[in-house]
Amino acid sequence: MSSVFVLLKYAALSVRLQAAVPALAPAAAHAHVVAAYEVATEQVSPELLLAIAFVESRFDPTATSRVEGRVRRTGSYPSTRPPAGLDTRASLYCGPLQTFAASWGQCLAARDLRVAYAAGVAEIQRWLGDRRVRGNVSRALAGHGCGNFGVTSGSCNGYPGRVLGMEQRFQVGSARPHVAPSRGSSRALASS
Repeated sequence: MSSVFVLLKYAALSVRLQAAVPALAPAAAHAHVVAAYEVATEQVSPELLLAIAFVESRFDPTATSRVEGRVRRTGSYPSTRPPAGLDTRASLYCGPLQTFAASWGQCLAARDLRVAYAAGVAEIQRWLGDRRVRGNVSRALAGHGCGNFGVTSGSCNGYPGRVLGMEQRFQVGSARPHVAPSRGSSRALASS
């Protein structure tokens, strides 16, 4: 594939992303598109990855879902210092795709879009390979959004539908209107 074709592909998706999410700065849209394209697979498209990042964090690299004391806190956490009451035994989800992080260091690493999107692909691929999911993207998304409960119940507060709806908006030929700036993610956007 020629480098000109690749650049045009990136530019076209950046324009579609910008049209669907006008609040996202053009440079940020392009950076997310490049990171998504670099790790996309046949099963996990760049549009799907971008849709996950939109639903989870509205593309916020500093988004975290963490337990402080006994309370789950979600949303933007721009500090590089771990929260004072961070429970290191509790689940930690970080970056624009809200992927699992085993430590605060891994959480900070997810602020790098290349790391974040690679972790997102790995998580979705793992769910797609789960014998209970059997390659079903909607069930894999339920797993990503709600863990084992999502996979076993097939339910996740409409998460798979929201992600798949956004994926369609980012695809070629989409003529859907832009997205309102409302908030509402499964992990990152609940009020802190």
